[in-house]
This record gives sequence, C-alpha cells and structure tokens, in this order.
Amino acid sequence: MAGQQEVAEQMVGLRGAVGYELPTARTATSERGVSSEQRGDSVSLQLSTHSLLSGEQPIELEGGTELWLLGEIYGFDDTPLGGDTGHSPRPRNQDSVRYCAELYEEYGLEFVSGLNGNHAGVVYDRTAGELSVFTDRLGSIPIYYATPGDGIVFATEIEAVGNHPAVETEFDLGYLHEYLVYRRPFGVKTPLVGIEELQPASITTVTVSGNVIEADQYWKPRYRPNDAPFESFVTEFTDQFSRIIDEWRREELRYGVLLSGGSDSRLNLAALGPGTTSFHMAGWMSREARTAERVAIESESEFVFLRRDHDYQKQALARNQPFSNFNGWFTQGYATGFEEEITDRVDVLLSGMYADTLFKGHVIPSPTYEIGPLGNLTLPVETKVESVPEFIDWLCESAPSSDNLPLSNDLRSTLEANIYWEDGVIVHHGVRYETIEDLVYCSGYFPLTNDDDVIFRNSLREMLPYRTPFLDNRLIDLSLRMPIRYRLRQNVINEAVKRLSPQLAAIAHADAGVGLDHSFPVDFTGRKLKAIWRKHIAKERPPRTYLSNGSWVNDAALIREDDFYWEAIESHADVIQGLSFLDFDDVRTCYQSHLDGQNNVVELYTLLTVLTMPITQTLAGVRTDDEQPTEFPAVFQEGTR
Repeated sequence: MAGQQEVAEQMVGLRGAVGYELPTARTATSERGVSSEQRGDSVSLQLSTHSLLSGEQPIELEGGTELWLLGEIYGFDDTPLGGDTGHSPRPRNQDSVRYCAELYEEYGLEFVSGLNGNHAGVVYDRTAGELSVFTDRLGSIPIYYATPGDGIVFATEIEAVGNHPAVETEFDLGYLHEYLVYRRPFGVKTPLVGIEELQPASITTVTVSGNVIEADQYWKPRYRPNDAPFESFVTEFTDQFSRIIDEWRREELRYGVLLSGGSDSRLNLAALGPGTTSFHMAGWMSREARTAERVAIESESEFVFLRRDHDYQKQALARNQPFSNFNGWFTQGYATGFEEEITDRVDVLLSGMYADTLFKGHVIPSPTYEIGPLGNLTLPVETKVESVPEFIDWLCESAPSSDNLPLSNDLRSTLEANIYWEDGVIVHHGVRYETIEDLVYCSGYFPLTNDDDVIFRNSLREMLPYRTPFLDNRLIDLSLRMPIRYRLRQNVINEAVKRLSPQLAAIAHADAGVGLDHSFPVDFTGRKLKAIWRKHIAKERPPRTYLSNGSWVNDAALIREDDFYWEAIESHADVIQGLSFLDFDDVRTCYQSHLDGQNNVVELYTLLTVLTMPITQTLAGVRTDDEQPTEFPAVFQEGTR
C-alpha cells in the first residue's frame, strides 16, 4: 500500500483507478468514516464519507468480492428483477453498505437496478478480475472518469481526474462555452477533453487485465402521463411523501430543514412534525425570513436565522472552490459559512430541492412576454416542442448573451453537434432518450448534472448527511405519470401541505402573498399583482441595495457596489493570460459594461468560478505539477473559514 498520512478534514468522495495508483491512501479520522485500499499497480480505491453513513467498508463478500458505497440506500424494488414484492424500505438497524451486500449475494450485480437512494458505489470482483462502478437513477452523485492508456481513473471530483499524473487534458471550448452560458455543460460532457461523466443509472465494468470497459444502463425516464383526476395524484403524492419521511426518521437523530418562505421546504416540516430545527439564510430579516420564522413557530420547530454578512460572497470564493465540477457558481455553496451552526444542532439536513423540477413547471417550455415597466410574464401553458431543432431553438432562446466574452466557437453549432437522432433514439450530449417528450420533460434532471446546482449538493453532502425527499424513486415515477397541465396549472405540493398541516398551509407564501390553501388561479394572479404592488407602490427597500426581500443576494447590485469581484479578477490575471481563448481586456470590458448598467452576472460569476479552479490554473501554466494536490482536497483549512 502507498504511504498513509493523517488529514484533519477530507472531502466526502470516492476515487478509483485501474492500471494506475492513486496519489495517496489515507486513514480514518474522527469526523469521517474513511477507507482506503491501494492494491498494487492494478486497482486503487479511496472512499471518504460520514461515519453515520459509512458502515464497515469495504464489505468482504464470498468469492473474493468487495463492495464500496458512497451515499445512502433508502430501499429496494425487486420489480426490475422479475419480483412481485415491490418496494421495501431498508431495515432501520442496517447500514446501507451491509444492505447492499445482502442484495448482491441474492441477485448478483443486477441488484443495482432495484436500488432506491442517492448513491454511487463499486463492486470489485478479484476472482473475475473485474471492477464495476454503479450510479443511481439520476446520477445524483456524479462520477467523472478518463481512460489514459489502457486504464481508467475515476472520482467524484473532476479535479481528482484532471490532475491525476496519467491524465492529459485541455479545455474543450465548445463545452466550456456551454458552461459559461448555462452554468453547466449538458449530459455526460465536461469542458475538459477526455474527461466525461459516467452515465446515470448505469453499471460500468472494467476488466483489470486488458481493461475492456463496458457500460450497461439499467433505467431511463419515460414520460407516460396518466389522465387521472388531479385529486388522485394529490392523494398518492401525499401518502408517498409521508411514507418516505416515516421510513427515514430515526428517534435518536436530530433533523434540520433548510426553510424558505415558500411551500417545498414547508412540506418537509409538515411531514416531520414538531422538534425539527429550521434554518433560514439571508442578509437581513427580510420578508421571506419573517415568513419562514412564522412557519417554524407554527410547526413547533426551532428557528435559526443564519445571517450573511457583507463579505459572505467574497469569502465563498475561496471556501467553495473544492465543490466545483464545472456546474454552478462559487456562490451556490450557500450554507458553507454556517457549517458549525448547522452541524452543532442537527445530524441530518433536508431541503426541498427538485420539487419545482419534478412537480412544477421548472423544466417545461412556456411563453414569456415583456410587459414594459411591469416586467416579464410567463404564462402557465406549454410551448409545445415537437422536434430536435425546436428543442435546440428553445435552448438558444433561453441562453443569456455571452457576447462580452467572445470564444472561438458558435453556441448553436455546439448544440447541433451534440443533440441528434441516432438509431431511433435522441442523443443529447451523450445521454439517450427514447422520445422527444422524454427529451423535453426529463433532460432537465436526467442526469442530475443537467441542473446547475452540483456545488450546492456537494457542499451540503460535505457537512453532514443530506437528503431531499423528492429524489426518491417512488416520487420520480409519480412525476413521470403526472400530466403537464397539472404541473403548470395545479400545485401538488401546496395540496399536500394543506392535507398534512392546514395551519402551515394557511400562512401566506412569501412571494405570492396568499396562503397555500388557495386555488391555483388565486395563487397565480395574487403572485403577479403582489409583485407589481411591491415594485411600484409599496417600493420595499432592503437596508442595502444588494440585499433582497428573498433568500438570495442581488448579485448584479453587489458587483456594482463592492470591489471584491474586480479584486479577484486582478489576482487571477496570470491565469487569464495563460489561457489562449481569454483576453484580459475582454474581461475588463464585460465588467465595465456591467457597472454601466448591463446585467452580465452570468458571464462574470461563471468566469470567476472557472478561474479559481486548480485545474484551470494548471492548464494556464500557473500551477506546476509539483503543486498538484496529492490527497482529497482539504476543506475549510485554517484561514478560509
């Protein structure tokens, strides 16, 4: 085995290689359940996870097989394997990796197709000389990989792959352009040549001798709407959601919820019941913060207000760098500045993420109209997309301009080269969809990296066990049966809150200004009228121009008001100079035009996220091979908190 060293805090993650060694192995710490194996020159594996989730790893199985698991298994459905039992929850007294080991012994490697959870794992069969890496349905824990020479290197952090001594890479300007515009490249592509993401819902097997790589995809989303009454969906959704929370809950654990003033996180509180801790983040006690506090008090939950100070975004630039995988902005590790406050109070954290994606109109094309000083109006009707060219048109129309940072390629050309029909299916950046409906309605979350919040999920997973109930397979299946009209012109989340906790549903939504127990037309109309009243009549004024009445900072105003952005750019001038496709004067022009009133937040924040990544500094020639990280990146080292 390679030399071991103690590391105070190591990133939660999974790394592996076949045909190559990983730079270091490591020992366990008090904060993490950490396992490491360095098996000569053929197979190397490293795992770091929370002790609450780790179990004994690896699990040794009969016949010389080992099992490693990152994340959590919620249950198992034997239907894909020909069974008739359906979904069964994981026993409360059994950790996830031991549960998987028993399923493997019964079903073999195909057990993966029945797993319900957010996870990634490895099965190493020493006797057969095969190593298999598996991902969950949506690829909620993405695995990045490269195949240098006759081997493979893979990891949950793209930096660990790109900086491996055996991997040579450079920027792919087409996919980098996508990242700068959309905050992520799509599908399994990345902006680094030769590095891709493993397919969601897949088992990728590598033969140790000869290194033949085969991938099997065991599940794809298929949108098949069921024209049942809306009330039947509400009943099924509410029952399933309550069941999921009940299966998760352990009496000995403390649960926390990231609470907004809306409905999705409120549903978590309604299902969990009294005794939960509610965390709300904002720069001041805003309208949304006051709503969240009222919800917490009504639900008999402790309310913890996490106040962001003026320098929070500036500090996040260094603090959140380890979580970037060319997906999202450095600002999206929203809670990292409050790690101590959160982990001191709770053992498990929940959020309402992906409710909009799966059960509302977040990923459904809808018409938007400019109505002068009143702003924009998006109607709750679908803009039908019936062909691949129309889908590409929709992506182009939804893209912010990137003219201020000219790159040597055309965005539409990149999209057209990566979205096409092949052998009767649609390929979208390496991921296959059976129909145009599957492409339109499911590609926003299959794989989950098609949503631009990987930094947010990575940063929470680093702190403590983190869950979002909406990514349970049973709710995903339900969303695939819900007609689009119910997602656009009904609200199953509001209805579920009303059934589980009428008193919470009666509290006005922070944006809509009406309770969740009102009908959709009242909610939709009230939301628009309230926004007009606040903007043109009430003229609500936060204490600082960059603050808002919601949870988020007004980043456009913050960049204009504070010098932190340009100071960060100047400190990375050598990186810009080392990249042939960027010019410092172009960056200065983009920044200046933003100061002059143009909104260039997308270009500016995405660019700064790229510039601060170590892999970018390596490719720019600013960082030498001797300075490459040789261990899981340490998080929150002294001076960065």
